[in-house]
Amino acid sequence: MKVAITGAGGLLGSAFVDALTAGGHTVQAVNRASIDGCLPHVIAERLKGVDWLLHAAANTNVEQCEVDVEACYRDNLVLTEQVVDAARLAGVPVVYMSSTGVYGNGANIPYAEYHDAQPPTHHHRAKLLGEAAVMARSGANLVIRTGWLFGGAPENPKNFVARRIEEARRVSAEGGVMKSNRQQVGSPTATYDVVNRVLALVASGHAGIFNCVNTGSASRIEYVREIVRLSGESVAVEPADAVSFNRRAQVSNNEAAVNWRMTHLGFEPMPRWEDSLAAYIASLCGFTRTEGDRA
Repeated sequence: MKVAITGAGGLLGSAFVDALTAGGHTVQAVNRASIDGCLPHVIAERLKGVDWLLHAAANTNVEQCEVDVEACYRDNLVLTEQVVDAARLAGVPVVYMSSTGVYGNGANIPYAEYHDAQPPTHHHRAKLLGEAAVMARSGANLVIRTGWLFGGAPENPKNFVARRIEEARRVSAEGGVMKSNRQQVGSPTATYDVVNRVLALVASGHAGIFNCVNTGSASRIEYVREIVRLSGESVAVEPADAVSFNRRAQVSNNEAAVNWRMTHLGFEPMPRWEDSLAAYIASLCGFTRTEGDRA
């Protein structure tokens, strides 16, 4: 199988590259520079022989999207339209990575796919418009809503888990405490669990919009406390209100979701987030410390 991937160097794209390569498949990275300004039929020529395309490239700087709105929609909508138009011409189905953040503030329970999407930020509105573009081009396309992703190399600046472990070490050395949002709730999700489930959805020929998150949900502070505990650091994580973080982007306090469609299609539940987080942190050899290193 040959798979084309945009955003192949990102947190999620790189996880797909690793899994597909390990499985003996061919991966074709589609770099932004190679398609910027190209007409769809030109890009379509480059997709010959591709079985499906993963569109994981995105402008994920939610805060900056509130400042540079045009760049947000250019990167998350126009580029998506460009890519899926090319895929349609080439007869290649698309898997589009979206966000559970598109649901917004409409409910105070974990979102299922039947809940209305009410995106609260420019980033999430652009992602929802991207979803619409993907589904309008072909009924064979697949939209994946996920969120609070963890995994990948610790040196990746967007690695939330690694950054919190670093913060815990710094704060502990200074004799201070960490602060974390007590109000926002989400579904921490391992990149490799998303990859495994998306590959299963593709293999079984499913299309449409699917939530894809680990089982269970947590507040941001519960998530951070678990990261700190599993890393073996001794530092207190104290609650703070969302407003204290002075964010430009008014993200929803509820980004939690459940895999409702997958459940009703007979898929097994995805692993619990706590179990996948523990396995991921245990895998960070050389970054986390062993028991013998802890004084």
